[in-house]
Amino acid sequence: VDALKEVAARHGASPARVAIAWVLSRPGVSSVIIAARKTEQLEDNIRAVDLRLSDDDVRQLDAASDPGVPYPKWMVLQLDTAEDPRSKILHPERYTEGGPWKDLRGPRWSS
Repeated sequence: VDALKEVAARHGASPARVAIAWVLSRPGVSSVIIAARKTEQLEDNIRAVDLRLSDDDVRQLDAASDPGVPYPKWMVLQLDTAEDPRSKILHPERYTEGGPWKDLRGPRWSS
């Protein structure tokens, strides 16, 4: 919300208008569902179509809304770097020179 308020202040717009303009700037987005209780809110929401955000504005809003690496992807990435204990039994030839993780283990694991 802080990033929305900062960008809104730079443009003299409401945070809602900035949020709608930002969503509309996303690739693949062709429409946005809006809601308003008052006519003024509806008019402000509609004005988002005319609001042009700079590349810096978009980057700031993207960074503020970035959730990081979501589950399960972070777990998959972690598992991709883990050693499967079955590998030594199923593929002993891979471990003749210290295995595929030799360079990652450091001197403690070197033979």
